[in-house]
Amino acid sequence: MDVVFQILSPVVAVFVTYLFTSIHYRRKTWGEFKLRRLNEFYGPMHGLIKQFTLNYKNSIKVKDSSEQAYREIREKYPYPLEGYDKYSESLQKTIDDENERFRNKDISALDKILEIFKSKGHLAYPSTEKLLPQLIEYVDQFHRLLPYEFQKKLTYSAESFAKLSTDVEAHVDKLRHELSGDKRA
Repeated sequence: MDVVFQILSPVVAVFVTYLFTSIHYRRKTWGEFKLRRLNEFYGPMHGLIKQFTLNYKNSIKVKDSSEQAYREIREKYPYPLEGYDKYSESLQKTIDDENERFRNKDISALDKILEIFKSKGHLAYPSTEKLLPQLIEYVDQFHRLLPYEFQKKLTYSAESFAKLSTDVEAHVDKLRHELSGDKRA
């Protein structure tokens, strides 16, 4: 019996050591993958989506308030009015400046989101990957030089962008909980 124990004891010890080492290695590797997924894909996308969403909402507010102010001036002062062109030019400049800022800053944020998808798409969950065609369509509409009135009517893509935003935010929260060791995820 002692001989069997002496023979089996090292074998069992090696097996248990191998088992715990492989479990630890898998957890460590999976944790590193989750960290990469958060740091390289979902984190940057989350920040860019928030930036774009807030800027886009503000851009719409500026354009709508400029149009409203222009209408009020036209109703209040009959044309031709001395200085009418001054109001008209000022409001048009505000709208043009807003369009330029939107093209230079906000559309570039959408382009960066697409670039993240292209370069780091292998880190995406399947639910996020399914939204890529809709994102491409959404970004494409902003690369077209359409008048603001037409862009306002293209709301079908805004819903898909909202889905992407919700999906990304859910995965960011999930990954943060998992990486922090929180079992609620």
